[in-house]
Amino acid sequence: MLSTPNAGWSEFTLEGIRTDASYLTDIPFDWLRACISGLKYVIPASFFLDAEGSTCRIISDWCGTYIIFEKNGSAELTVLNRIGLHRFAEMLLTDIRNDLEHWIRWCGVSLTDEQYARRKAMLTELIAEAEQCLADYMHGSGNNF
Repeated sequence: MLSTPNAGWSEFTLEGIRTDASYLTDIPFDWLRACISGLKYVIPASFFLDAEGSTCRIISDWCGTYIIFEKNGSAELTVLNRIGLHRFAEMLLTDIRNDLEHWIRWCGVSLTDEQYARRKAMLTELIAEAEQCLADYMHGSGNNF
């Protein structure tokens, strides 16, 4: 779903849809927090990415994922019925875990040792919380049950 970050860019690919993602959105933090909220409270989760010239909004709920591309004042919607929030969260967690070092440094600026350590600790905590929320969601023990 998300390629290994490189120089402040990643590629988002899902079911034949592809777009670039810029570091202007802190994807690992923003997207994990959205997953946590959606899974924990059993509500749709919203994800945003900036491609520096176009934007993409992704809304995922229990039954599907909706992708809205916006460029030059026009929007295009794609509906993916086979990918619900739990699957989206699984893919996101896998991608971030597989490239953790790159996602820690995603912001595109040089980090001091202290900034790196703080960002790593925060991201590790978010991953663990998202994994727990996903497990609870899959077992029907979210806050709405």
